[in-house]
Amino acid sequence: MLKPGPRVLLSSFIAVYLSNRFLKSMKKTIFLAMAMIVAVTAFSQERQRGGQARRRQINPEAMALAQTKNLQEVLQLDSVQYQAIFLMNYSDAMAMQDSMKARRERAERDGKRVQPTDEERKARAEVMKKRMEVRNEQMKQILTEEQYNKYLEYQKKSMHNGRRPRGGRFPGGGE
Repeated sequence: MLKPGPRVLLSSFIAVYLSNRFLKSMKKTIFLAMAMIVAVTAFSQERQRGGQARRRQINPEAMALAQTKNLQEVLQLDSVQYQAIFLMNYSDAMAMQDSMKARRERAERDGKRVQPTDEERKARAEVMKKRMEVRNEQMKQILTEEQYNKYLEYQKKSMHNGRRPRGGRFPGGGE
């Protein structure tokens, strides 16, 4: 049997060394990629949970303030109009918080989130329709004719775009 020469031994040693080194670097790369995937997934889930928690903890005053500031920018409200609309937005936000709290308590009591029946949906839609009518009447009393027409124009655009009007959220106006 022939013994390999020093060059053959050196080249085979280098080949084995490089292949082992390549495998180690591939293992490290795969491990890092897996770790990144796990981290990104965990981070995105945490952000989603955080967003849900923030939505549950609605601050009615902050919501009313944001909506009123938005209307201020679009309709150029004077101070009396600003205060009246803020109070209206605040009472709406409090009512919304109360209804959300009642639904959440019912879901916790029943142990699951129950989809509303058709009658409940219709009743809720009717209540919202009446609230919007009352709100529009209040806005008509608070705003000038020109401001009120701008407000109605916004509502039409919102309905056309599939968005519900939410007390002063105008396109391009903050939220």
